[in-house]
Amino acid sequence: MKRWTVLSLLTVALCGCGDQDGDDVAEVKKPMPMDQVPAVVLKAAKEAAPNLTFFAAYAGKYDGKDAIELKGKTKSGQIKELELSPDGKVLGTE
Repeated sequence: MKRWTVLSLLTVALCGCGDQDGDDVAEVKKPMPMDQVPAVVLKAAKEAAPNLTFFAAYAGKYDGKDAIELKGKTKSGQIKELELSPDGKVLGTE
């Protein structure tokens, strides 16, 4: 019995009990029509990734702050994503 208790405790300790930030709730991104993306965000995205044609936008969070995710496609068909703040600062890329 002790062996199983120790083994169980070790498993929990090694695997952890949730994600790193302690928030087990999956983030929900809300679709945003492209014509509602602020001009400053679109301008910053086009400057950061001039080879992309943007086709989708989502409102959500990035590192706990409001953000807009833009999806774009290259001429070869590769899909890329940019995360921007509502004031046009590039926060991240995928």
